[in-house]
Amino acid sequence: MKTMTVRIPAFLLVALFALSLPAQGPWEGLQQLTGTWKRTGKSSFEQWTKASPDTLLGEGFSLATNGEKKIREYLRLVRQADGAIVYQAIVPDQNQGATISFPLTFFTTTSWTFENPEHDFPKTIDYWLQEDASLNVSVSGDGPTLIIRFNRVNEEQTKIPATLKGYDLFVSNRSTGTVERFDAFTGQPKGSIGKVEIGGDAQDLAIGPDGKLYVAALPVRHILKFDPATGAFLGNFTSGYELNNPVKLTFGPDGYLYVSQWDDGSGRVLRFDATTGRFDRDVTGTLSGPMGHAWDKAGNLYVACKKSREVWKFPAVGGQSSAVSPPGSLRGPSALWFEPNGNLLVTDLDHASIKRFRPEGGAFAYDGPFADGFGWLEGIALGPDGFLYGCDTRMNLIKKLEADSGTSIGVYLEGSGLQAPNGLVFWKR
Repeated sequence: MKTMTVRIPAFLLVALFALSLPAQGPWEGLQQLTGTWKRTGKSSFEQWTKASPDTLLGEGFSLATNGEKKIREYLRLVRQADGAIVYQAIVPDQNQGATISFPLTFFTTTSWTFENPEHDFPKTIDYWLQEDASLNVSVSGDGPTLIIRFNRVNEEQTKIPATLKGYDLFVSNRSTGTVERFDAFTGQPKGSIGKVEIGGDAQDLAIGPDGKLYVAALPVRHILKFDPATGAFLGNFTSGYELNNPVKLTFGPDGYLYVSQWDDGSGRVLRFDATTGRFDRDVTGTLSGPMGHAWDKAGNLYVACKKSREVWKFPAVGGQSSAVSPPGSLRGPSALWFEPNGNLLVTDLDHASIKRFRPEGGAFAYDGPFADGFGWLEGIALGPDGFLYGCDTRMNLIKKLEADSGTSIGVYLEGSGLQAPNGLVFWKR
């Protein structure tokens, strides 16, 4: 069980409930929970099935790397004869295995609150469904509120726990001007590539749609292309435009390659054909220290601008570009990405942290710290196992984080030739 929702004062709750009753009853709405939900960043699941017209059966379980299933809790949603709905839970190693009941006390079409004030923990369980694909659940009581986020998965995804087995990790080494290769599962080094072609100050990495490795380096006026299987240099990829200090590259959802160049006076984001590498156009105009790129669900482009300490938005169709981060909220933004709920996460180089921003109107409001404890965080990537991995350039290591909460799992990789790592990417062998 699971995620935090905003607690509304009782008098306001009653007013809202009276003004906007859901079109469907709570029992009909709860049928949306049927299926399997996977916890973000973990091999933990919650599964609900319809056992009868008045009963949903659930279970919380985890999967070991060998596929072994371990039940952690047995759940049940029951519609009683008088219409009341009760959430029931049995945790085998708690409460002597007794069933604990939580009556439904509030609902909307996509959220449900169950409460048992006599129980120590939890007293309140909140379920909140987002767009039928993301489920947030929180439990609160005598102790800290526990937050868990789930995503809907199919049966096949349930059978195959996420893992780093079969993947290599490529890391750009700023100090040595090389790309270091590691077995992503064991952490064993597998050699360097690009020493001659990069020449120094390696910056960013990406795996292209063709499965090849692409590298940006400050001294090189093109994006370089390598075979990730052999390390062989495949030539300069971009053409039609000579880059000035390229720092970040991203293959966008629109089929183009986006490159940020850092050069004073000509900082901007440029677009290239992702298949041919041919220059397409300047998509942003002059920016002050542009770095990482991200896109929202509407296809709008966002750029982290380190020197101006802002995040800029460039509308996909028409509209005026603008800074969308609150003034003074960032010291040196470098990378950014969106959470499934639309929140924006930004790495802040000069604050050595990751910050979360929530949508507010046409811009974003600072929502608080997501993760900290870094020396200098620049490159970050979501691993195939569902965890975040961040390059600490100053401390010469890579940290591992929970993708949903930012909680540190510890050091994932250090030593083994890491010298000012600032970009990383996973590649499936």
